[in-house]
Amino acid sequence: MKSGDLIFVSPSGKAQKRTKNRLREHGGEGFIVQQISKNVGCMGNRPAILLKSVSKTASGNEEWSGWLASEEVEVTNENR
Repeated sequence: MKSGDLIFVSPSGKAQKRTKNRLREHGGEGFIVQQISKNVGCMGNRPAILLKSVSKTASGNEEWSGWLASEEVEVTNENR
């Protein structure tokens, strides 16, 4: 997986409610990988992935973008 890849993800067994909600709300059409980091401050200095949704939000018709902890998601399909 690298920046620019289209991926589909599901929550792992360690996923918090926030992660599950973001995947449910924004992951229907997959995500574009924006950045992968081993140490993200806003995620408690854990490894995380910055994702941008392919689908638009219901309110405002905008793309969602945000960090998800690597341990809380599992890549289920990766298109290169």
